[in-house]
Amino acid sequence: MRWQDHVNCFETVLNSSKSCEIQPEYGAHIAIKECTKHDPLSEQTILGAPSYSIAFLEFLFHKAQGPYSSDFEWIAEIIRIHFHIYPELQNLINLNAADALANMVLNRRGKLKFLICDQIELGIILEWWVKFGLVPITAKNVFDAILSKPTIQDRLRREDPLLLLRLLDVFPEQSGSINPKNLSKESLIQAARTITHPPSERRYHQIYSAYVKAGGDLLSIIKKEEMRILPMQTRRNRFLAYLVKQYYHNTCQICSATGEDLKKPVEVHHIIPLSKQGEDCAHNMIVTCISHHRAIHDGIISLSTVKDTILINTPEKTYFITQEL
Repeated sequence: MRWQDHVNCFETVLNSSKSCEIQPEYGAHIAIKECTKHDPLSEQTILGAPSYSIAFLEFLFHKAQGPYSSDFEWIAEIIRIHFHIYPELQNLINLNAADALANMVLNRRGKLKFLICDQIELGIILEWWVKFGLVPITAKNVFDAILSKPTIQDRLRREDPLLLLRLLDVFPEQSGSINPKNLSKESLIQAARTITHPPSERRYHQIYSAYVKAGGDLLSIIKKEEMRILPMQTRRNRFLAYLVKQYYHNTCQICSATGEDLKKPVEVHHIIPLSKQGEDCAHNMIVTCISHHRAIHDGIISLSTVKDTILINTPEKTYFITQEL
């Protein structure tokens, strides 16, 4: 059965669970059955799981979107309770869990759909996977499931730029396997022709736009992301870096200080590098163009901070810019 045929009633059940008008542990499953009682497929089962419970689970995955969504945490908790009520669902999902997650990474159509655009989102979902009572899955399991697809192997051999960009966003630790020639992000975007930013940044733009539409402002979103607890072994919040670039209007702060051309692609550099225990926070970030970013890593430009001022030391001159965030 299709959850789309019962979406209005499912919305009511979900919102009632959120507001505690009905108890998710006891009342929700009765309400779900009531929603679908006129559907001739509702009482069918798949490996012991009632069709109406599967349909509601698909609806919950759809509503949760992904970890960057402001609704993800509370809907994920409803999902956890739903799995507890229907343990048959756990057995059903465990059959093809790694493949289901692989399809989420690849943004393929599927009945279970979280949006996964980078390493953080995958890590958070893998942590919730265990909370759901499902068999633990690792990022390597998901990566191997992706590589097992013949079409993916063919696209990797052809160095499909869209696929490379997507996999590098989610599996940076596998960059040697994904991108053995170490092709730059800029060259991949240029080769893709149909895009101007990596897939993850398009997702970030959607999330940011949704927050703004809901009345949020950029500074509050930045502060919220700074408080996010990152999954184990993940040190860099790329959505936060995207937000910092938005704050500085996607312009190089060094170019702004030196009076150079501002119409260049930009990146985010950590003033105190993460490798030297620098914090992954907006206060430790500076937006730079590619050429200035390279000059920093080559030692031609050095950065330091004094109170709320960033000192940009070039061979010719030292520039000062206010650290706004």
